[in-house]
Amino acid sequence: MIQTIKKREGQLVEFDKKKITEAIFAAMLAAGEKNKTISEKVTDQVIIKLEKKFKDKVPQVEEVQDVVEEVLIREGMVKVAKAYILYRNKRSRIRESLKVRKKVENHESTTDLSLLVSTPTSENIFPWDRQKIIRALVKEAELPLNVSTKIAKAVEKKIVDLCLSEISTSLIRELVDNELFNRGYEHKWRKQKIIGMPTFDLKQLFLSKSKENSNIGTNNPEAINLTIAENTIKQYMLQEVFSKEVSNAHLKGWIHIHDLGYPRIYCSGHSLEFLKKYGLELENLDTSSAPARHTRTLTGHLNTFLASMQAYYAGALGIGYLNIMYAPFLVNLPFKEIKQEAQYLIFSGSQNAFSRGGQSLFLDFNVHLDIPHYLRNIPAIGPGGKYTGKTYGEYDKESQLFLRALMEVWREGDYHGKVFAFPKMDLHIDSKSFEDPEQKKLLKYACEIASENGSPYFIFDREDISLAACCRLKTEITDQEMIQYPEKLRFAGIQNVTINLPQCAYRTFPNNKISGSSLNLNDEDNLKLFFEKTDQALCLAVRAHLQKKKFLEMMMENPSGPLWQIGKIAQDGRPYVNLDEGTYLIGLIGLNEAVQHITGEQLHESEEVFKLGLKIVSFMSLKCREYSEKFNLKLSLEESPAESAAGRLAKIDLQEFPDSKKVIKGNSNGDESYYTNSIHFAASAPVDLITRIIKQSKFHPLIKSGAIIHAFVGESRPSPESIYNLVKKVWEHTQCSQLTISPEFTICNTCSEVSRGLQEDCNGCGSEDVYGVTRIVGYYSKITNWNKNKIG
Repeated sequence: MIQTIKKREGQLVEFDKKKITEAIFAAMLAAGEKNKTISEKVTDQVIIKLEKKFKDKVPQVEEVQDVVEEVLIREGMVKVAKAYILYRNKRSRIRESLKVRKKVENHESTTDLSLLVSTPTSENIFPWDRQKIIRALVKEAELPLNVSTKIAKAVEKKIVDLCLSEISTSLIRELVDNELFNRGYEHKWRKQKIIGMPTFDLKQLFLSKSKENSNIGTNNPEAINLTIAENTIKQYMLQEVFSKEVSNAHLKGWIHIHDLGYPRIYCSGHSLEFLKKYGLELENLDTSSAPARHTRTLTGHLNTFLASMQAYYAGALGIGYLNIMYAPFLVNLPFKEIKQEAQYLIFSGSQNAFSRGGQSLFLDFNVHLDIPHYLRNIPAIGPGGKYTGKTYGEYDKESQLFLRALMEVWREGDYHGKVFAFPKMDLHIDSKSFEDPEQKKLLKYACEIASENGSPYFIFDREDISLAACCRLKTEITDQEMIQYPEKLRFAGIQNVTINLPQCAYRTFPNNKISGSSLNLNDEDNLKLFFEKTDQALCLAVRAHLQKKKFLEMMMENPSGPLWQIGKIAQDGRPYVNLDEGTYLIGLIGLNEAVQHITGEQLHESEEVFKLGLKIVSFMSLKCREYSEKFNLKLSLEESPAESAAGRLAKIDLQEFPDSKKVIKGNSNGDESYYTNSIHFAASAPVDLITRIIKQSKFHPLIKSGAIIHAFVGESRPSPESIYNLVKKVWEHTQCSQLTISPEFTICNTCSEVSRGLQEDCNGCGSEDVYGVTRIVGYYSKITNWNKNKIG
């Protein structure tokens, strides 16, 4: 008795008598005969003939079909035999003529050559092969072979019935997905579904510019590439890297995973000493350079290094102790030459719009008024990577001259006098800055610059050894080996996950009425519920960090990984980035709106409510410390820049939580809705600058990884002396971490005139072709590049 049959692909499968009966009956129906009993009798005759003919071997599908034809003709069923032959020939022709368009890649690359990998881009035509569907389902969807075979057959039948001469892999995948879904394999379908963008969205992208990041100045091909890549990678990260619980929390706006479309490290701080000592030798370069012997060469090495490093980081690249580390290269140079080197350094740092999406590199230059005490006795590295025989404490004159030169360039601006957005001037200040005559002189000069164009970021080094990068990130350096050997001095903020505090409040008190029935602040039980909900969000953020860390480890662990450059052991004997030593940032947004929903009052409206805000942030800070010990992870609070998150989270909450409309700022009926950044008072709060600084500064000791206060002065120009007095008082009487003076400018596209304040036309030539510039979260940018929630 026949037990097996050989398929067209050579596969042996179980012989099924019913399939012969169904095929004969289909031919009978086509010939106008409807008696199924006859088809069963004919099948019996076919079986008898097969057993005689294939006594000692396994029949093939085509051979079985030949026998069916013979029996039908012998039994006098000529019309049925003709219908059977026509149907058989038709399906055979379709299978043979059906061609598949698919993407062709190098088989040895990371792109799988199987049929169901991706939509077509670079296409070739290949013959139809059902086995490729089966193999892909087994590999990608992890289905058993028998199930995969059934699905592949069902898909093939649908395609053959369409009578197509050519079909794309994307359509095949759609049919496979549909079959998986219909058969209840939704969880398997997700494993092999296509990630990408709809054609309509892609068309819109070509014709308009994304405003998620205002540092991308103009629409350009690289900006389009970046948006497409981000869109695809975001989907992949939420589907494959982060757990369903974490992904859902992000999608529902309870947390916000920053730079989701960048599968890399968040931001970083680097040491010029690394380049000075080891020269330039990077994975992406075919050539290497010995340690620089001249200042201009050192700057060239730095520019190449930063250009290469930006591929591995989503955010800022900070350089520590810039003027101090350059000092050994400037001995005996006249100030005119020193300034020329400063000019080249800043201009080249600002004119490198080849970063992600064609944006300028986000650079922070950390500069100091004097040599910090912890560096004074450290041996200095000079030209050629050699130690000079002196300590950095002996280069205070050169470091201060270079700082003066750098500040003059920052003050003058570009060719037209426009302020430099990057590199940022991160000016570190300590108690001696107000006592030492030379430091005081330089600080007062920095205040002149702040009065004119707002370039300085005043960073207060109270007790910590710190470096700054990004919009406000500030990292304490605790590793003494990094101080003793500054070439090892570097840090990384691995990822930033922000907690949506207003949503924590909505989830705790879903029916709170802002007027009349707000929470009694003495009701500890209700406050405990809010803290529990906030803790749940924190736990989700911690899980997101652990999952991203695992993903990054995979990409850093071998030479074929995309992050091998920063994962491998560097020339100083340590991994360039050590994920176990990096900082995992937890941001917060909308504290003002959270307490407003809970109490009916904003942070600035009541001392009791302000203290509740402090209590909330204290709770989060303590939890970060607790979870740091529990998971052996350096978790730290940061004021989230929230350039796009402030609007995204507000939009989500407006849809899901009706009460949010009562606290969200801006136009809640349009795109201008937003949450107040981090712990800040509302932008519209009737609070004077001094009160705002004093109050907001109280949060800064709790926010270890960076907090900043922007003194937005608009078109007014505070005097240098008043700025100096402000900086001194902030140092002496507050716990403020960073302070900036942020004016506004109007720049003319016609004559390049730069005017103070935001105006509708140019003061110089009267042209209406002008644009405004001011700070967004932590850097200068064109207001026309802002998204609507920031404008709101």
